[in-house]
Amino acid sequence: MNKTININIDGFAFKIEEEAYERLNNYLETIKQRLGHDEEANEVIADIEARIAELFHYKCQGGTVSLSDVEEIIHTIGEPTEIVDEEDAEFDSSESKDTSSSSSTYVGKKSLFRDPDDRFLGGVCAGLAAYFDVDPLVFRIIAVVTALMSFGVVAFIYLVLWIAMPKAKTLGQRIEMRGGMTFKKMGDNIKDEYQAVSSKFKEYKNKPNYQRMQNRANKTGDAMASGLHQVLNIFGIILGVGIVIWSVLSIMGLVGFFAFKDTLLGLAVTDGNHFIASVPDRFLSHLDQSFLMVAALLVVGIPFLVILYLGLKLIFRFRGHGKMVGFAALILWLAGIVMVFFTGVRIAKSFEETGGLTERHTLKETASEAIYLQPTKADVGHTKRDYLMDINHLELFTQDGDLQVEGAPIINIAHGDSFSMVIEKRARGLNDEDAEFNAKTTMYHWSQNDSILYLDRKFVVAEEALVRNQKVIVTIQIPYGKQLEVSPYLDRFIDEY
Repeated sequence: MNKTININIDGFAFKIEEEAYERLNNYLETIKQRLGHDEEANEVIADIEARIAELFHYKCQGGTVSLSDVEEIIHTIGEPTEIVDEEDAEFDSSESKDTSSSSSTYVGKKSLFRDPDDRFLGGVCAGLAAYFDVDPLVFRIIAVVTALMSFGVVAFIYLVLWIAMPKAKTLGQRIEMRGGMTFKKMGDNIKDEYQAVSSKFKEYKNKPNYQRMQNRANKTGDAMASGLHQVLNIFGIILGVGIVIWSVLSIMGLVGFFAFKDTLLGLAVTDGNHFIASVPDRFLSHLDQSFLMVAALLVVGIPFLVILYLGLKLIFRFRGHGKMVGFAALILWLAGIVMVFFTGVRIAKSFEETGGLTERHTLKETASEAIYLQPTKADVGHTKRDYLMDINHLELFTQDGDLQVEGAPIINIAHGDSFSMVIEKRARGLNDEDAEFNAKTTMYHWSQNDSILYLDRKFVVAEEALVRNQKVIVTIQIPYGKQLEVSPYLDRFIDEY
């Protein structure tokens, strides 16, 4: 014979066995101790009590509440350890009074679920973000960046996760997805669950076979949930190992490329001739090259490091500062983007100013009735050249394994009282001084032998100067009464004569 007592829950009176009352009272007191005593915690307790009262109405229907009934209802709602992890939520009553209720978060068991409340496609990124405690934006940026670089591999992984990860539908699954929940969010979810359960109980409570079906469903669901949990754990470890291997190889490849880029480009592009490595030196300053290298490492390397971190977390299930790591990674990645933009603006500004240098030469008078323009002998008999590219009328080529930059001069012919020549060198730069230096270091050779004027067909941009739209304009003044004869090698540089 069991002793019974009368209790009141949520305004409803129930007759309950003393042993069942002690179990229920201990259950509610444990939850109260762990949640604290602030206003929102009390609202959560009230919601839980309301749901218990509804379940008592359905199960007992005016009869006595037994210990088995209480145990079944506690199993339905969940043990306190499923709501709050005791080791991770240690705070006394004084702390709970001083702490803002809106910021209190409790951590418990975590599992991978798709988040249907915060999704663009299937909720995979949001579910991973909830599991690793980072902002979903981090996973979405990583997914977009890596999808463009992986030739469909990331898209396939996303599809597999979409199929393998179940969608978080119930309160327990949403709590388990995040490993914890704020008071307010927990209260809202319990209210939703309470309303849903109430309507279902009212609909099915008169069916005689409902209890038998419910018991079978509970057993089947428990077995399936346990098996699915094990499968997800194994799948998570396998996926984590694959992610770690892929990210480590990618990071090693990235570091190796920047460390040995000169040799790799020389072998891949120029069959072992390493002059290709000096091409950036002709267009970019060492400071700009350093900025671009650091920016590339940040923009490309940070997603790989984050993926490596997530892979390790999938394997070892360690607790980490996910939000802090995600925020720091996002800041560094954005810093790389800013550095790329800043360097691009700096390079563009290096073409902003125009400077020049003018050389005036008085040529020796000649008794010959004709003046001859001939190319220099060295220019005609140059060795074999390998053409690389043409940029704004400047030609990049290799000669005897060395990279050189040349341009064609503009030759103007004028008539006057004297025999003279003006050579004007122009270039662009970051400022007037820089532009003048790029122009002054441009090399153009000429010489005179009586009535023959020898001119280079090309001017050379010196190695110490950056390629900045260099030009050479040669103006030759022919005395009146003199004829001009131009070599076929030079006539294409003169518009009219």
